[in-house]
Amino acid sequence: MSARTLFRTAFANPLSAVYLGVVGAVAVFELVAAFIEGPQDMAGIYVLLVTSPTSLMLFSFAEAISGHAKPGLETSVVVIAVSALLQALALGLLWGLVRRERAKP
Repeated sequence: MSARTLFRTAFANPLSAVYLGVVGAVAVFELVAAFIEGPQDMAGIYVLLVTSPTSLMLFSFAEAISGHAKPGLETSVVVIAVSALLQALALGLLWGLVRRERAKP
């Protein structure tokens, strides 16, 4: 699979684009809420829920590698971004499969 095909699968279809838009909107909502209300214990939970189950799996993997029960901010941002991209890729592959099945006579 070439880089162009991978990019088109992950970003250039309606299903992946809507999903990434929702993740982005939730992330912006969380940032605005954190600036208005100040730091909270539950900050970022909506982004985690939108990107789960991949984010939960990657967080447990990061915890096993680092040995820390609570990951840092940098680790959290990377895990959530990678989770969103992996799920967008999976949705793109699903979109392509459905489109191919629909095109068959």
